[in-house]
Amino acid sequence: MPDLTKLPLSVTSFSDFAANALIYVDKTDLVADLARFRNPFFLSRPRRFGKSTLVSTFHELFANGLDKFQGLKIVTDNLWSDKA
Repeated sequence: MPDLTKLPLSVTSFSDFAANALIYVDKTDLVADLARFRNPFFLSRPRRFGKSTLVSTFHELFANGLDKFQGLKIVTDNLWSDKA
């Protein structure tokens, strides 16, 4: 059973999830798919459904590469490669 003290209440930064080993539902395979789009897209989701966390995940991926994604699908399934 997961440690419920690790529930990320009011946490929206992907870096905070990674740094504090908080519970995180791994959807990085979908992040990799969305990151390949060349055209703009509109994110429409209800309040409190993770828009800020999703944008923070994109920021972390593009700013710092795969450093904080170890153990997640985007790395384990080799879905993304950093380009120098």
